[in-house]
Amino acid sequence: MNLNDLIQLWNHASMKVMDVRHYTVRPRKESYTYPLPTSVFLYAVRGDAQVQVQHIHYTVRSVQLIHGGKGLTLDLLVTDSEFEYYLIYYKAVLALPCRQDIVGLLERSNVFQMPYTFTPQEPISLLYLADKLLQTWNSAEMDALRPFHARTIFHQFVCELLQQMNGQHDSYVKPDLVMQAKQYIYDHYAEPITLEALAAALNYSIPYLSKQFKLSTGQSPIDYLIDVRLNKAQELLSQTDATVQEVAVGVGYMDLSYFIRAFKKHAGCTPGQYKEHRHRNRGSSDNPMTRLRSVLVPSLHPNYNTFISENDYQLVEGEKEQMLKQGTRWKIPMLMLGIALFLGACSGTTNVISGSNGSNSTQSAQQTTEASTQKNESVTQQWPRTYKDGAGRDVVINSEPKKIVVTHFGMMEYFFALDTPPIASTLADRMLSSFETLKPYAKMKVKDIGEVTTPDLEMMAELGPDLIVAFAGTHNDVYEDLSKISPVVMINNADWDWSETLRQYAQLIGKEQLAEDYITKLQSLMKETKTKLSTIQDKTVTFLRPTGDGNTFYVLDDSTVNYVYDQANGLGMKTPGTYKLEGDVVSLEGITLLDPDYIFIVDHVEDFDAHITELNKSKVWKSLKAAKGNHVFPLDVSISTQGPLAIEHTTKQLIRFLTK
Repeated sequence: MNLNDLIQLWNHASMKVMDVRHYTVRPRKESYTYPLPTSVFLYAVRGDAQVQVQHIHYTVRSVQLIHGGKGLTLDLLVTDSEFEYYLIYYKAVLALPCRQDIVGLLERSNVFQMPYTFTPQEPISLLYLADKLLQTWNSAEMDALRPFHARTIFHQFVCELLQQMNGQHDSYVKPDLVMQAKQYIYDHYAEPITLEALAAALNYSIPYLSKQFKLSTGQSPIDYLIDVRLNKAQELLSQTDATVQEVAVGVGYMDLSYFIRAFKKHAGCTPGQYKEHRHRNRGSSDNPMTRLRSVLVPSLHPNYNTFISENDYQLVEGEKEQMLKQGTRWKIPMLMLGIALFLGACSGTTNVISGSNGSNSTQSAQQTTEASTQKNESVTQQWPRTYKDGAGRDVVINSEPKKIVVTHFGMMEYFFALDTPPIASTLADRMLSSFETLKPYAKMKVKDIGEVTTPDLEMMAELGPDLIVAFAGTHNDVYEDLSKISPVVMINNADWDWSETLRQYAQLIGKEQLAEDYITKLQSLMKETKTKLSTIQDKTVTFLRPTGDGNTFYVLDDSTVNYVYDQANGLGMKTPGTYKLEGDVVSLEGITLLDPDYIFIVDHVEDFDAHITELNKSKVWKSLKAAKGNHVFPLDVSISTQGPLAIEHTTKQLIRFLTK
């Protein structure tokens, strides 16, 4: 970074203050992580810390300023004493019109994005301005003028910084080769970058650049570029309404099919699946934990996959079994939380299921949630019947299906509850042997037909099913192939609870009364359990799902275990907070804000003892009320399916543990 370039660009910049914060953090073993939504100045004023900006490491002692750009990740590790600092988030762009040479300078060296550090020789003047800026930003007075006033002070802060930097040329750390290469990649990732072009831009030979980059990062420059592009693609799919093709082009992929293959390898799912999931689970900006997380909760690494698709149960070629055991297995519940299914947009056609009577007549039967109970009670003609599926197709069912194949393992428990086990399911072997709710049905020998999004079509054809049940959205891509094997019903249960979902499956097989009997039985069990737990109704309960590192968790809220907290129709338990946390990663410090009376660790039950042993090493964990009272219990991951067997299992486990 050239200081003259820095001063030139600030001279032509239009800037805006986005946020100002002041933190004092205590020592801890884990780092604090900030994904930077804008450019930022970190001004350290007290204590020592290790700071990384997108893998560039700085040792901070006492007063020091660090700069980072939008989209980078700032990691802060404090191990010895309290560390105090200011964070000033800002946005700077060139004020237009602007000379072409200045525009070209920004394109070559975007100093508003570039990481660098500076040790001021006159820190008090900068501290005074940082604190004044903070007080102005937080002031409730002069609301209309506050942003303008803050921008004025920020101008003074930058001016003071540039004056000090200009007076001591060697007091800031210039970027090394690898940092420059990374920054070039971040600035130009959407362009067709080659190794030759990268080396030429930095004025180094290709062998030297490649060697230094690999030594520093463990990756080649091109592999690093691919990661940057695909991480940016995840961000765009999550935060915008751009199509998959628009995102592909936006991150530098002109070949859509290549982009989809690369994304699937990177994220474990297709771009379309990732986009649907993230948009359905987009968090509220009013979530209190989101605000608290900036200090208390380490954020996920940029390469960390927060969306777990069906493909995460599949061993990648060459992947060791140990990686599946340690890295994938904990993710199972996240897939289950993603079963809020996608809407289909297919034109209506008719599928005919020919039964033993050979009739092809049709009966109109509009399927709606509101009318389903009344319809179930009034059905007099069992067969034939018509089911309007989630893709808008009228599927004629002429006789009771006997050989049913389900293309998602989450469907199995509904058919088990209806005494109609499917003959085959995706991931059947794995789920029947690992899910506590499904283990009792392992003896039924349900055939395993492979992965959810890529079922084994040849095996399905050999089984000769008379009905295939698939999910609208998830299985749209394979619908044509499935329909060549057997008639297909596409299910969309995004707006159904467990009881309505059970009723809908019952309509496919003519077991409406059995569904009503099961619903009545389970509701009675929940009502009985609520009465038994009435003595502790004032106590709070939280369900934590470990993320894999042992120190952070997902908190299951009423979008997953709503039946636990439902006062009218559920178990009537009390939450430790009124806000939703689903999808947020919460640290042990974040759990102390909840501090529930009872905690359930939702994971594979055989891993519970190992979790507790590790957690008990933490003073933070042992300070929780539940830990002090020995009120921490295991709960199998299968409860996250939210199906009837999962609800029954959870209800019985709560009786077992909470009525001791």
